[in-house]
Amino acid sequence: MFLSELKVGQRANIVHMHDMDPVMRKKLLNLGFLPKAQIELLRLAPMGDPVAIRCANSSIALRKSLVSKIKVELIA
Repeated sequence: MFLSELKVGQRANIVHMHDMDPVMRKKLLNLGFLPKAQIELLRLAPMGDPVAIRCANSSIALRKSLVSKIKVELIA
């Protein structure tokens, strides 16, 4: 499952970041988007882009095109 498929309030663990620009991947890693890190989808913008995500006690807004490249595992 990809991060873009989560619903508001759902939590997941990051598995892998696919086909991402190396510079953007490095920025996300510095923000705490590491493998097995827990993330939560906080909210969606009215048109669905961007999305607000909480990771490592930080909230960040990312474009939908970027979150569709982050593979996650849903926490039951």
